[in-house]
Amino acid sequence: MEGTREESDAAVPKRVEEALFYRLKNRAFEECDPLARAYAECCSGRVVSLVYKCRDEGKSLSACMSKVTSRLGALKREWLASGRRTVMNEDEWSELLDRVVPPREPR
Repeated sequence: MEGTREESDAAVPKRVEEALFYRLKNRAFEECDPLARAYAECCSGRVVSLVYKCRDEGKSLSACMSKVTSRLGALKREWLASGRRTVMNEDEWSELLDRVVPPREPR
């Protein structure tokens, strides 16, 4: 019988969870790059007015980052299903991440 989400999340060592989140966050930056560039362009040269002038760009960027990083639970479960290896090379980490968050198609 499959355990609950909390049980499976508790089985992931903290350092593995941090490594998973680090890679997930980097993937989010890749996925959301066009939105980040639009937000940065909007903010360029602004100080106080960026709060209201760039609100839509900021919300779009935040939503994109949240969409990707919210997959941490699924990534932990995938790691558990893969055999709980703590020593993995970059290709293995990337393959694990690709199963949960497929990379964005190059433009």
